[in-house]
Amino acid sequence: MQSSQQSLAAQQATAQAQQQAQAQAPPPDVLYNNALRDYNGNKNDLALQEFSDYIKFYPNTDLAGNCYYYLGELQFRQGNYQQAAESYDQVLQNFPSGNKAASAQLKKGFSLIELGKQDDGVSELRHLVQRYPHSPEALQARDRLHKLGVSTTGK
Repeated sequence: MQSSQQSLAAQQATAQAQQQAQAQAPPPDVLYNNALRDYNGNKNDLALQEFSDYIKFYPNTDLAGNCYYYLGELQFRQGNYQQAAESYDQVLQNFPSGNKAASAQLKKGFSLIELGKQDDGVSELRHLVQRYPHSPEALQARDRLHKLGVSTTGK
């Protein structure tokens, strides 16, 4: 009985801590704009933290997809291609119609190629060309595929 009371108390304390943390979070627009400003100012560590905080506090907003994209960009810059691919994949999985989807797919393909997973990277780039054939990202994907010596269609 005592152990179940302690467990219940711990759950309540955790819930209260989460509510307090959310109450202390800056408004979403302020947090996003600060993160974007720091990203553009090459304050990478600060931007990484701010984009992560945005996702933690506001995971279901449209801008959360942009935050995952910018996290991927920061990770890519740092050479953390595996983490970058995972961040870009979050955009594609959770925000497939978002404004960063084509860019995320392009950079996911680039990340996979950097990781030595050329077949997977080529597949991502080909899918991008099929899905967004007239986009600037498709042009970049075609260029990268050409440099790799592979076709854009897989034939």
